[in-house]
Amino acid sequence: MNRLLASIAAPLLITTAHLGLALTAPSAPQEQSAFDHEHAGLTRVLDAVLEDGRVDYAALRKSPRALDAYLAGLEATTPAQHAKWTRDQQFAFWINAYNAYTLQLVRDRGPVKSIKKIGGWFTMPWSIEFIGLPAFDPDGDDDDLTLDEIEHEILRPVFRDARVHAAVNCASVSCPPLRAEAYRGKDLDEQLDEQVREWLADPTRNQLTPKGGKIRVSEIFDWFDEDFGKDRAAIVRWIADHVGDEALAARLRKDAGSLKLKYLDYDWSLNAQKGKR
Repeated sequence: MNRLLASIAAPLLITTAHLGLALTAPSAPQEQSAFDHEHAGLTRVLDAVLEDGRVDYAALRKSPRALDAYLAGLEATTPAQHAKWTRDQQFAFWINAYNAYTLQLVRDRGPVKSIKKIGGWFTMPWSIEFIGLPAFDPDGDDDDLTLDEIEHEILRPVFRDARVHAAVNCASVSCPPLRAEAYRGKDLDEQLDEQVREWLADPTRNQLTPKGGKIRVSEIFDWFDEDFGKDRAAIVRWIADHVGDEALAARLRKDAGSLKLKYLDYDWSLNAQKGKR
C-alpha cells in the first residue's frame, strides 16, 4: 500500500504501552547507554552514499555491512528499554528506522527505477513484512513490521507531529529529501524545523508564492491533510508557520482563508544518483 492508500485506510487501534512507547523521561540511564542515541552508524552510511539528496544504491549493495550493523542495533532494542527513553529519543528512533529500512529494501530488491516496482501485483513495497522488530508489532502478533506500520501506526498516531512528513523518505524524487545525517533525540526539534524549511523552500517540491489566488504544493499536503490542519486555511497557516521567509509567511497568513492549493505531480522515480540505482 503506498503512502496515499495507507493514509485513507481504516486505522488499527494501538496502545503506546504495547509498543513500549511510554512518553516519559528515562529512569534508568545505565540501560540506555547500550544504545547509541547519536545514531552514528546511520550517519556514517549516509555520509558514504548520499550526495545532494541522491543515494548511491549500488555502493550500498556492494558494501552492505555498515547499514546491516546499524539495523542490527535497532533490532537489539527491546520494548522495555525503549519505554525508558525520552519522547524525542523514541521519535528519532522511528524516523531513522523508517529511512534506514527503506534504504535496505531498495538495496536488497534493486536495482529498480522506482520503489513502486518492488513487491508484486497485490503487494506494495510499504506493506512488505521485512523489518526485524517483531516485538513492536502494533497488533501484537510478533510479525516483522512493514514501512506502513512504522509510518501510519507508530510515527503519525503516537507522536502527532506533521513535521515527520518532511523527515521520512520514500526513496523517490518528489519525497522530501533524505537528510544527510541521522535524527537525534537531543537535537530533534531543531532538525525537524530545518528539514521542513528546506522542503518548503525547494521549488521542485513546493511553490509557495501565491499566483492567481493559488499556491502549488506537494501532494503530501493532500494525502495527509488531517495531519496539517482541519481545513485548507489551516494547512496554509501551517505552511506559513514553517517557511523560513518571514515576508512570505506574513502574506500566506493574511490570505490563508482565500488561497487555493494546487498539487504538484508526484515523481516516483528512484532518488538514486545517476547510474547508481
